Amino acid sequence: MSGWAGIGWGLAFGAATLLVTFNYRDVAWRIHGFMANTVGINRLLTPAMVRFTCGVLATVSIVSVAVGLARP
Repeated sequence: MSGWAGIGWGLAFGAATLLVTFNYRDVAWRIHGFMANTVGINRLLTPAMVRFTCGVLATVSIVSVAVGLARP
């Protein structure tokens, strides 16, 4: 993606993953509940791990947008 579409995507993705990180409306529990009984998913998939992963993804996405905007 180029231009404003990439910036918009980065901000929207960052905002959505921040909502999961702060467990808005128990989203992390819903993701965990949906995936808990799937074959191949081990016991490391906990709501805390979902929130941590989404927090890292949100940070990377928002920092990427900020660095992209700071470049001339």
